Amino acid sequence: MAKIKKSEASDKKLKVKGKVKKVKKEGNGQTEQAAPEKEEKSRFAKSGVFSKPADLSALFQAIKGTEVSAGIVRLRMQTESVEHGRGKAIVRHFTFRKFDEQPKAVFFMATPSSSSGGSFEPTDRLLKPGEQLEVSYTLEVEGGDRPIFFVSKGYFLRNSFYIAEDPNNPGKHWAGPRETAVEKFPKNVIVAGDDVIEVRIENATSFPNGPGMVQKDVLDRYLSGSQLYVVPGGGPWAQRSTQGNFFEDIRDPLNKFLEKDNIKLIDQVNLQSFANMGDVTILTKERLLADVEHDVARPGVIKNPNDNLRKINNNIGFLLHFKMDEEIKEIIMSKVPNKAGPEEDVYLPLVLERVSDSKEQYRVTFRLFPRDLVEERGRKATMGSGGVKFTPPYALYPGAENHNTYSKLLIALSQRFREDEKPEEDKLKSEKLVASVQERMAEQKHKFVDEKVKSAFQNRVAAKKRKEEGA
Repeated sequence: MAKIKKSEASDKKLKVKGKVKKVKKEGNGQTEQAAPEKEEKSRFAKSGVFSKPADLSALFQAIKGTEVSAGIVRLRMQTESVEHGRGKAIVRHFTFRKFDEQPKAVFFMATPSSSSGGSFEPTDRLLKPGEQLEVSYTLEVEGGDRPIFFVSKGYFLRNSFYIAEDPNNPGKHWAGPRETAVEKFPKNVIVAGDDVIEVRIENATSFPNGPGMVQKDVLDRYLSGSQLYVVPGGGPWAQRSTQGNFFEDIRDPLNKFLEKDNIKLIDQVNLQSFANMGDVTILTKERLLADVEHDVARPGVIKNPNDNLRKINNNIGFLLHFKMDEEIKEIIMSKVPNKAGPEEDVYLPLVLERVSDSKEQYRVTFRLFPRDLVEERGRKATMGSGGVKFTPPYALYPGAENHNTYSKLLIALSQRFREDEKPEEDKLKSEKLVASVQERMAEQKHKFVDEKVKSAFQNRVAAKKRKEEGA
């Protein structure tokens, strides 16, 4: 974490923070200092998306002179592998460059290390210029009460070599190809340098209270019947071929697929939180892999799952199931009509992140698999091959929106909870407003144009008719 340096007050004698008003005394014309005004809260301490160069430049001053730890995700890779493409890196520095005459921020990030048991950059899936990345980090900003969490959309530019202090240009950094650095600088400078990746930053979204999430009290109010399916063989979303991980459709209807004898069902599951970054947390009294019929479910793996995440996610799949109440169901079906399962049911394919001991239970955190489970309904289902499919990668968007059902569910839960928590007086106002809008819409239902447009059209029709009759 880092802290943005505060600009010095023009009056060096002032010891207090914030602006100071000078108040003129009556009579002698002398001035005295009044109590300092409360320092204005930073604009970065509020939720928002910042993309202007001036805003990003002010925000990233926190990176200067320090090292900021960041998470980095290869979004496309998440649709191809459950173990690769997620990592951590240190942001060494930043700069601004022009792209199509528009200045954009560029991060110099130390070569990322994997945070999911696999490789951030497998040899057969190297980073390519223009590949989209998601970068998350925490900064302390002036006027903020606490460190603030940010998520940025970025694009990979190139691998580079970074030197914090250019001996030929004091006070400036140097970045470029390693070969050029070796030719240009002495050995001691090269030793102090670092291999980095350059990432163009498009924006920064602030989360003042940390990554947002829907908590247990909201989940319990609108969701019920939680179950967890443990699928030996990795499930269709974690299978392997000679080329690496791949993802197949479920050829059977979902209910038939889940009736297979080797699939374990955990009934006693308590939902704890759904995070908008894709983390799903539950409580269960059972060990996840106990009584699972698969070679990977050995006693050592069952007892220490956190030390064997890569093995587990390559061989075991997890599918969370729960039911929605009537109003949430109607919202979701209007937004995602092709979601998998019956209308009131939701199925989320998951990847294991970690298991923590809790009081008489296990606290399990999963990562959402970023491809939505969908199926055809009605006539389309009878015409097609049936079964359940995954949303293709080209339909994905950055962030939790990769999983359409999940993202729409979080929005619906939050909106419904806010409405239900409103005072009765506000609810009545909302109902009256809705009724007024609906009444107005009913009145205008058969009016496709206003009177002026209607009159002008009628005049043109009449003129055309007169012209035709005259001819």
